[in-house]
Amino acid sequence: MQAAHILLVDDEERFARNLAKILERCGFRVDVAFDGAQALRLLGNGSTPGVVVLDVRMPDMNGIETLRRIKQIDGDIQVIMLTGHASLDDGMEAVRAGAFDYLQKPYDIEDLIVKIKSARDVGRIKRHPLLWPRTKAGEIILSGFIPLLPDDPVAMAVAVFERYRNGEGAQMLFVADERQHLHGLLTKRDILDCLSRRHPSVEMNWEWVRCHREELPAVTLKQLMRGPVETVAFATPLDETAAHMLRHRYDSIPVIADGAVLGVIRLRDVLRYLPDDKEAGADTAIDEGGA
Repeated sequence: MQAAHILLVDDEERFARNLAKILERCGFRVDVAFDGAQALRLLGNGSTPGVVVLDVRMPDMNGIETLRRIKQIDGDIQVIMLTGHASLDDGMEAVRAGAFDYLQKPYDIEDLIVKIKSARDVGRIKRHPLLWPRTKAGEIILSGFIPLLPDDPVAMAVAVFERYRNGEGAQMLFVADERQHLHGLLTKRDILDCLSRRHPSVEMNWEWVRCHREELPAVTLKQLMRGPVETVAFATPLDETAAHMLRHRYDSIPVIADGAVLGVIRLRDVLRYLPDDKEAGADTAIDEGGA
């Protein structure tokens, strides 16, 4: 199979070159541009990436304007936005301009690779007209939420992450008891860190985990999970939900009613359904240092 072609656009040259090397080692074919104008010239000269990984904050032509110009050139190119200064306005604008996803720096390279592969496979986002408006967190709960129990083995979490490889699930899993009361959260990084301590000579990544299931430790999720977990209520307005998720760096978050988990929602869906007349100001910007 031909290597997936990616265009990486970021004005931080050192960051861009280092990320390009990592992605190339993962089997991608990568072109690099250091500003929006250079990216557009590459596209105009015949470069045909399936996915563009694009920084939001760039001088001269920012990422949002570059995104719009890319979509004018080829609407089938999927664009993943990266930002070190997440804001509600930028996130909404990016998703509505056709961005496939909106990720905050720093991010886990494994998560970015999942997003890239998902964007490549999806091709073009299907942007059907809304049949009814969504204004509350509970109205956009994922139907495929998979609950995990504190006493489940870590292998169960790996299996769920693998089910989410197509990008339709989030990169963060939530652990609850039989009554759906939250106990903690688990990320791929938690599992990788655990394995790194057991195999310090191995350059640990998710592909290694996938190929060495027999090396998974005989521990339960309650031994690896972190807490407390941020949540939102069913009736939480979407603008408040988005601001809360950005502040705490959650790409997904549990929706709670009467103390129990109803399901999980994704940041990209929240941004897509935010009402046009929301009044979120510039003070929603979250610096890279974050919470």
